Amino acid sequence: MNLFNLNAELAKNLSVGAIVSSVVILLVVLKFVSSLVTKLLLVGICIVVGYLGFTQRDSLIACIEVVTAQAESGQPIETTCKLLGQNVRVQLPSLPSQG
Repeated sequence: MNLFNLNAELAKNLSVGAIVSSVVILLVVLKFVSSLVTKLLLVGICIVVGYLGFTQRDSLIACIEVVTAQAESGQPIETTCKLLGQNVRVQLPSLPSQG
């Protein structure tokens, strides 16, 4: 069973959600956690989650652009997009007929 069987738009939205939730959790941690070691550990985790969400979204957008260019030029689509090492389907809108 593939847990990441989702389309590229949903994957982009989920990565934005990971970035935003990381920032919100970071602010909550800084406000309510009193132990310095726990604060540093949780801040580090939030930074890593935010960084992963940002970089994965960036690479996914680049992959979508490649797939779109291949589809518009009439080439067979040979690119597989990945998010966290898992394949992600790219659903392209129907292209206008050339004629």
